Amino acid sequence: MVMSSGKSKRPLTILGMWLFLLFALSEAAWPKVSAAVSLDERHLLEVKVRQLSFDSTNKQPLVFLSDSRGQRALPICIGLFEANAIYSEMQGITHRRPLTHDLLERIIHASKGKIRRVIITHHKEGVYYATIEMDRDSSRIEIDARPSDSIVIALKFDSPIYVTKTLFEEMAIPMRVTNDLDELYGLTLQELTEPLAEYFSFGSTRGALVSDVQKGSLAERDGIERGDIFVEVEGKSVKDIASLKAMITTSARAVQAKIFRKSRFLSITLHPR
Repeated sequence: MVMSSGKSKRPLTILGMWLFLLFALSEAAWPKVSAAVSLDERHLLEVKVRQLSFDSTNKQPLVFLSDSRGQRALPICIGLFEANAIYSEMQGITHRRPLTHDLLERIIHASKGKIRRVIITHHKEGVYYATIEMDRDSSRIEIDARPSDSIVIALKFDSPIYVTKTLFEEMAIPMRVTNDLDELYGLTLQELTEPLAEYFSFGSTRGALVSDVQKGSLAERDGIERGDIFVEVEGKSVKDIASLKAMITTSARAVQAKIFRKSRFLSITLHPR
């Protein structure tokens, strides 16, 4: 069962964080962190955002946090707004006007604060809990927050994300075994469901979505990006992942493909071998 990052149950929503940070601009509002609530480094595991996906059961976005080996990942169910914010940070997308997380970033900068790290601490009654550690001058403050918001802030400030080792051991799941396309080309795909198609403003469920591109891989060199949707290969329509893999892995030469990226169709040359 995939656990939620929490919605109405959590004591500190995005609005709550914003109001708290506004209040925190006052020097007196920055309490020092007590040793009792500080987490020992030995009990923490650094993780990275592996990919965004959708839970087919409840039709909600999922964020996967993986360890350094990438063999296991902690899946957390999040909201669509937060998923969009995480995706924007991963893709380097900027918005014309500041969204809520952009506003939080500006407030933190204006208060001369620095995000030290984010920790996914525990779960209780189906809800994950997280803490944002922020430094300002000689003071440190711990902010109770939802994991989804915490991840966005960590990505904005290029700060490390940690999960307590006990939580990761208990809740992490094995990532699926890689195939030739993953290993040789560096491309991870997922099926294009109706919620995903709607999320990417794509008018069909025919195609294959790129959920991850391995750094330094052939796929990255070909210019493929996370969030691309494969539509055609050599003029043939891509129905699903199976059809795309068959088209790419059976070819011994460069192939031409059509992808959908950020509301536009683009042509790209693939070199799978």
